[in-house]
Amino acid sequence: MLNNRKWVSAGLGLALLVMALPLYGASAAPATGAGALTLEQVAKEIEGKKPSPFYLEWKQTSTFENGTSKVVSYKQWEDVPNARYRSEVNYDGSDKTMSTSIINGDDGVFITEGKTSKVKLNGMEWDGFSKMSKRELKALLEYNEAPVFKGEETLLGRTAYHLSGASKPLNRKFTDAEGIERVENGIAPAREQWFDKETGILLKETTTDPRGGSSESIVTSVDFTPVFGSDTFRFEASTGSTDAIKVTIDGAAQSFEQPPVIVEGSTLVPLRAIFEKLGATIDWNEKEQSVTAKKGTTTVYLKIGDTNATVGGSAKTLEVPAQIVNGHTMVPVRFIGEALGAEVKWEPSSQTVVITNK
Repeated sequence: MLNNRKWVSAGLGLALLVMALPLYGASAAPATGAGALTLEQVAKEIEGKKPSPFYLEWKQTSTFENGTSKVVSYKQWEDVPNARYRSEVNYDGSDKTMSTSIINGDDGVFITEGKTSKVKLNGMEWDGFSKMSKRELKALLEYNEAPVFKGEETLLGRTAYHLSGASKPLNRKFTDAEGIERVENGIAPAREQWFDKETGILLKETTTDPRGGSSESIVTSVDFTPVFGSDTFRFEASTGSTDAIKVTIDGAAQSFEQPPVIVEGSTLVPLRAIFEKLGATIDWNEKEQSVTAKKGTTTVYLKIGDTNATVGGSAKTLEVPAQIVNGHTMVPVRFIGEALGAEVKWEPSSQTVVITNK
């Protein structure tokens, strides 16, 4: 939804209260055993970090007052200099993507349980994970009691700043639609936060509500030097349902036991079925979990789960690793062309992979 001309994405599950409080309370204290660094210095450093491209996976676990829990998992890509963002959300713990959002410059597409909608942002700014991290820092500084910098720790093999804030009652005065002044009683949960020292990204946050309930948001995998595939921010690669993707070889429509699938924005096709159609022989090594294909004097070798492959003795890099889907080895469609010299094109209007055997 729109708020102050910003698109607000799924956050860390912590709604920020709209209140005018001092940014740094008088109770803010220097870190213990952290040299000369103070909370103010650390906060200023984090706030001053400029966004850069990254990919991360994170999950949020919420425990409610009645003892029930909810887990939401995310995959997020940010190519900030190009104003490109992508987020995939799994709401039910089934490892199935339930919602995808892609922002590509001034265009956006949102896919929720198969329903797709496109929007024009018209200059509005997408609120990605990097901005969300700074927003959570602001929440601790503004709404928690006695915020402190507790020192440096290691998370995911990276150095992180550890900040902490105690729970604090919050009362908000407002005038309702009938002109009656009211007071809304609330409370800020206690927070623990860990920010990546190099990039300012929030790597972990825990909250504890004294009335009951808690949450943990934690980054499980992160890459600050990602190489985004050509399909990562392409709308067409994500809006088409996988069973609608068609493949033609030399103009003839193909039918496969395992249809093409989309993984992390890349279209994956069954290697054996297509290679054999193109005249190659396939050898599967169960122990190595590897495939060797031969066509004429060309030999292709790749391993499941590995983005590295060799074609005729030359190293090649796959957009996403080869993987097993329902017992079939699947590879990015672009690799077919690199491996056997075929011409591969994608026709978004018809959701068709067009392969021409040279």
